[in-house]
Amino acid sequence: MPEAETAHKAASSLRKLLTKNLVAVALVFLALEVWRPYFFLTDDNIDQFFPVLTGMGRRLLHGESPFVCDYLYGGNFNLLRDSSNFLWHPIYLIAGVIANTPLRFATIDFIVCFFIMVGAAGFVCLGDFLRKEFKLDLSDGWLMFYTLSFSFSMILLCIGPSWMNFLGNNSAMPWLALGILQKEWKRGLGLVALFSVHHLLGGHVEPAVSTTLFLTLFAIGVAICQRSIRPVVWWFGGCAIAVVLISPLLLQVLDGFLGSNRSAGEELASMNQFRMPPGLFAGSYFLSTFAAYLNFPYKVGECAYPYICAFASSLGAWAILPALASRSPWTRLQTLSLALAGFGVLMVIRPDWLSAVLLQLPLLKSTRWPFREIIQFQFFIHLFFLLRPFQRSAWLGRGLVALGAAIYLVPLLFMAAPSFNPMPVDRDLLFSGRADHFWQRVKPLLGPDDVLVPVKNPAVLNHEALFHIPLSLCAVCNYPALFRVRSATGYSLTVPVDQLYLRESPMVIWGFFNPADEKTILAEHPSVRFVTLESLNPLRITLSVPNGTAVDLTPLIPPP
Repeated sequence: MPEAETAHKAASSLRKLLTKNLVAVALVFLALEVWRPYFFLTDDNIDQFFPVLTGMGRRLLHGESPFVCDYLYGGNFNLLRDSSNFLWHPIYLIAGVIANTPLRFATIDFIVCFFIMVGAAGFVCLGDFLRKEFKLDLSDGWLMFYTLSFSFSMILLCIGPSWMNFLGNNSAMPWLALGILQKEWKRGLGLVALFSVHHLLGGHVEPAVSTTLFLTLFAIGVAICQRSIRPVVWWFGGCAIAVVLISPLLLQVLDGFLGSNRSAGEELASMNQFRMPPGLFAGSYFLSTFAAYLNFPYKVGECAYPYICAFASSLGAWAILPALASRSPWTRLQTLSLALAGFGVLMVIRPDWLSAVLLQLPLLKSTRWPFREIIQFQFFIHLFFLLRPFQRSAWLGRGLVALGAAIYLVPLLFMAAPSFNPMPVDRDLLFSGRADHFWQRVKPLLGPDDVLVPVKNPAVLNHEALFHIPLSLCAVCNYPALFRVRSATGYSLTVPVDQLYLRESPMVIWGFFNPADEKTILAEHPSVRFVTLESLNPLRITLSVPNGTAVDLTPLIPPP
């Protein structure tokens, strides 16, 4: 009876702790929505995922399979074989339904909020487990501080508005680590299996691969620390259970990926693109946006330079100083977590020799853009903070952490919200309803079987223009799925070759072809219609007609 009573009190205490932390996380999330309404609806979230989710929800509401798209790559496109549009998690199906209601523009933020809450809950449970298991001097206040720091690190604020599914991977890491650390086989295997399914179905493929690598090293390290095989059994056994459970889906996406051009791997230059200079990483971690004054030559998309320079920062970054200075004896688990954070730094700065090794490894050879591994770095550095709390009486340590938090937060009060591509043009066209009205006026000009091929004047191809094109009016990216017009292309790096409608490759990843390709395309598909972006200033869009002329669509665009 006393044991049952103790367990009941512990569960009640954890529920209260979770409630307090999740309320704090929810308040910060609401602050983001005030900062920029629909904070996460920019870049690939708006032109790749939002249209596909809308189409999935539409088919689901009509009792049809949500994993077929009638409007991309000529129609009847099998989404289950495309790892770039990897939207299988139940939360995506729920969001797809929301995308077909008046709340549709909140779809992406609903998904991200779910992922952040799952990750925060996992981090709280992990912290509570660690302080009880290892009798750590970690107060509820510090646990909440580290939870907020982990949940809203700069890399998540920058990457979330572009790739919502990266937060799916991030949300799984605390739970997977918690599973690896369990002593009971049911909890260990159960947590690893459940959250492996979560991050495989809800996450992005590339961080799923790198997260698996990091946590494999963690499981092996914990097994060595504990002198027990349990962590390895929980990890590999749980992963095996997850793979078996979702193998019908995984086999399809693996078949599709192996049939795509991306499966051949990346070039060395592409793999190293956007790796962070070591000096910038150090400045980024400690100085946040102030690292911009170091003037390192570094640029990612249209993200403001101070944010790029702050990728490695977080609210609790400076906690590393009192933690390292603490005179407390070091434990093996502390050393392991710090070593894996160091491995994360190595992956982010990506020296050529490491890239050469990765290029020889299956799946890892198809990954790119090393700054994205900051997600794994942030998890393991925050795990280190949990494992090595400095004494609460250390006023100097608290002062250092407060200074670091101020360096992180204060500049954000005076800056625009981050995004790799804010998409102001498309956000305005969608929110105002002008894009919907435009396609309603264009559809009467199209036949029931017409397939559109987006074309762009090469003169509009300069870097600056790429981020100011009204993509939603040009039948590119995955927007055709939103407006229900059939396009010959779509937005995917991993579309299987056997599902491509055209043999020609677009000159821009979003789906634009060069006018010089028109004759070749017509020889393959004589009935296609070309939607051509003739110029940006003034804006002029045309639609080809069978007699060889073109109709000017520009007058059909509703005025602001």
